Amino acid sequence: MIRGEQVVLISARATSFTAVCVECADLDASEGYASSTFAGQLDLDLNHGTFLCRRGHSVRVERASAAIAETAA
Repeated sequence: MIRGEQVVLISARATSFTAVCVECADLDASEGYASSTFAGQLDLDLNHGTFLCRRGHSVRVERASAAIAETAA
């Protein structure tokens, strides 16, 4: 099943994160596995980036302050 874009919000000052890929979580649940997390780094000079989980699913990572500013505009 293909879903919409996955978006993960991180705090304004975070440079690294660990997140769950929803697509992998669904696959893992149906296959009996429990490892759907991935880790990444987003430099402080970037407000967003696109990362791939271990299985190649695209996950957009945004800084919370940038996401709030886009919503307010």
